[in-house]
Amino acid sequence: MQKLFNKILVPVNFNRNTGLVMDKAIQIANFFSCDIHLLHVQTPNSVVPFLYDGRFTGSFVQTSNANLVNQLQELEAQCRVKLKDGLLIRSTVVSGHWFAAMKETIISSHIDLVIIPKARRKFASSLIQRIDLDKLSLQTKCPILTVTRSFNAGHLQNIVVPVHDFLPVKKLSIATYLSSRNDSRIHLMGSGHDSNGKSAESSCLHKAYHLLSDYSNVRIHCALPANTDSPANTLSYAKTINADLIVVNTGKESLFRGWWNKLVKKYLYKESDIPVLTIAPQP
Repeated sequence: MQKLFNKILVPVNFNRNTGLVMDKAIQIANFFSCDIHLLHVQTPNSVVPFLYDGRFTGSFVQTSNANLVNQLQELEAQCRVKLKDGLLIRSTVVSGHWFAAMKETIISSHIDLVIIPKARRKFASSLIQRIDLDKLSLQTKCPILTVTRSFNAGHLQNIVVPVHDFLPVKKLSIATYLSSRNDSRIHLMGSGHDSNGKSAESSCLHKAYHLLSDYSNVRIHCALPANTDSPANTLSYAKTINADLIVVNTGKESLFRGWWNKLVKKYLYKESDIPVLTIAPQP
């Protein structure tokens, strides 16, 4: 099977999540034989200082650019000795805003995967809260993985993939790639049929099943819960089977329903304690 991941982007915010994201980045890089690109963004001063993790982040007090470069280079050196022979790691410090800087880096550096840490507690300054990852994936066409401490790239036993009203070829391809590397089971989650007969979702679920069974050797399970059309139901099902990963498309598969959830941008990757891989669908 074609190698999907060659270079991963790791945003480094120098907070309590840094250790988590670096550990997982090294694990993923070694497992998939990927190079690593570390990125730190020096953001403009905010109006009101915000104390986070014992230091001022995005406040009047800012570390000089030279010191940040040194910090990132030290982190780069610590990680380099843990990487397999032949794998590369580089680091960049830029000024600006996180979303724009990450978008530019993903496109210009040909990034295949972005890794974002998902801590148990929510902090306003953590990147997962500050950046619209759904929008970033949609605009760059790059998969974004939110990792937890339990995530293990080489031990993905159950992968949940919801299938709705179209055939998600890119999402199925990446899920199949991950499954084949781990000998894991893919749980295709779709609806049955509606009161009028066979639904579009049911048809796409059948197509997805036959696509995977005809062109791969992965183990497949088709689930037909009563309700499958929202991230809340996807998360509920994933919890019942002790899923190790949820693979979703951007848009309605990621954003919780309701005007308030849309207003506060309540995405699956923010709410789930299970790692989530967000992928922009092919046109």
